[in-house]
Amino acid sequence: MTQKITQELLDELVSLERLLLEPHVRESKERLSLLLDDDFYEISANGLLFDKRHVLARLPCEKVPQFYNQDFRGQMLSETIAQLTYHAAYRKNAYSNLQFSLRMSLWRDIGSGWRLLFHQGTPCPEFALRYD
Repeated sequence: MTQKITQELLDELVSLERLLLEPHVRESKERLSLLLDDDFYEISANGLLFDKRHVLARLPCEKVPQFYNQDFRGQMLSETIAQLTYHAAYRKNAYSNLQFSLRMSLWRDIGSGWRLLFHQGTPCPEFALRYD
């Protein structure tokens, strides 16, 4: 049975999730490594599987796309695992179309802070963006 997440923890995890989208974090293996759990893996929107090693090798070299995210919801799956779901839209550059997805992340409390354990993005129908 899932447990209710506190607003304080939800706010903290949303901040951490958004921090992963910041150019100064994405371009730094050291900063990324501090946010990603050693057991981290991701299933990309096109079905590819990446572990922490792959992400640390790939992300700092990628051009940072433009991201929007909203409608965050969270729940506790255990005392040390929290789940976030949200809608995201992104584009690689000013000339490309927005891509819409439903995102899900699992965050693990390692005692000294929260680390991203799992992430998945699944394409979804277009939704109205809110710029708040």
